[in-house]
Amino acid sequence: MGNDQENSQIYKMPDGELENNLITSSAMLDDNNIIIVEESGDPNSIGGILNICKRKLVQPYMRFLGLIGLRPLFAERTRFSKVFKSFNLIYNIQVIFFLLLGYFLQYVSCFRRDRGFACPPSRNHLEEYEKECSGSLITGFIVPSLLHFIGYIYALMVFRRSDDNQLLVLIERVFLTSSNVPNMQINQNHIIRNLWVFVISSVLWIFTSITLVNYMMAEGDVTFKWLDPSWKIVQFSLKALLVVCIIWHDIVQATVISNYCLQVQLLKKYVQFIREKLLQHPVRSLEWIRDIEEFRKLLNYLNDQVAPAVCILTLINWTYAISGTLWLVAFHNDPHKDVVPLYTVVNVLNVVLWWVIAVAPFIQAARLTLSCNNVKTVGQEVRTRPFVHQDTPVQELNSILIYTSSLKIHAKLFNLPINGKYTGITFAILTIFFLVLGQSRIINDD
Repeated sequence: MGNDQENSQIYKMPDGELENNLITSSAMLDDNNIIIVEESGDPNSIGGILNICKRKLVQPYMRFLGLIGLRPLFAERTRFSKVFKSFNLIYNIQVIFFLLLGYFLQYVSCFRRDRGFACPPSRNHLEEYEKECSGSLITGFIVPSLLHFIGYIYALMVFRRSDDNQLLVLIERVFLTSSNVPNMQINQNHIIRNLWVFVISSVLWIFTSITLVNYMMAEGDVTFKWLDPSWKIVQFSLKALLVVCIIWHDIVQATVISNYCLQVQLLKKYVQFIREKLLQHPVRSLEWIRDIEEFRKLLNYLNDQVAPAVCILTLINWTYAISGTLWLVAFHNDPHKDVVPLYTVVNVLNVVLWWVIAVAPFIQAARLTLSCNNVKTVGQEVRTRPFVHQDTPVQELNSILIYTSSLKIHAKLFNLPINGKYTGITFAILTIFFLVLGQSRIINDD
């Protein structure tokens, strides 16, 4: 492979149509150098690696992104491009319509994502919710809805950008780099399993959230503002629409967050493979530095393009998690209110869901930063491996040592480097804060 691979584009050219090809491209790469990768049934070849990448990762995940409108649902580079473009546009308008309708229905039904329909039922009235629109209109409904919509539009712009193929570049480069380390097939299968964990986890999060919402609606007497309660059919239709819209909200929320976590996981494996490549094989310093610079470019794309949408949605997630926790502690510390145990479980699960999706990006970013920090010490490690780098000139080893010691690469959220120790301290402080408030009964229910 050598230096030519690092300054080239990699095409997979089967006998089928061009849109079925896997293409690795980068702004750092030279368009005049192109390597044609032949189709191969050998899983150890470059063509075999890219074929596995396409079949097991790229195609299913792109369909999933297309489902929520972040990617075109149908390929537009065909002879029916105008028809497919029109259909994709209509589908995106439909997604946006359901998002906007959901924001409105949440307000008119007094439904808040951090606590449901307000107060839980008493033991004597199991099938009746005492409803109240607690909190202000601006902070309780308008601001969270606006942030959610801005986060979706920003993510849509990033994914729909005409030159946006960074996710494909990242997936392919991780698979290709894995061929330079021992146990290649084991590493590739491990990558696939890890990535599917994030996809499945996001689906489970959505399913659990919708289950909780359906329970609240089934057990509660849901009414809508400015609507005559005697209009049963309209009430039922609006309840069904509310569920559908919340599904879309949750899909957007979970997908944007899981996409960030997925890309962070890929970058984490990418930088680990680059590090192992230097430790396991004699590599020219310039070639290895180019690998790190390509990683830096993809990391900057994550921090500058992908992370902002995650940060916007994270504001909502943390708000719901903290607000829901405070409300839950305050309500269950009130001796004048009788609480149904099952409803308590529902509220606790609801708050736990928001905590999970709130902390997930920070945990992943901290793990990526840890892997980046490990690269800084690799320059010293290669000097202690005489059998691997015995033929490597000392000048090249010194170049790697100087380069790695001056590296500044880390994952960022809110344009701040995320470090594991600071993340742990923050979670510890929050835990102590809630425990003290709950034990001292400082919080009073609004």
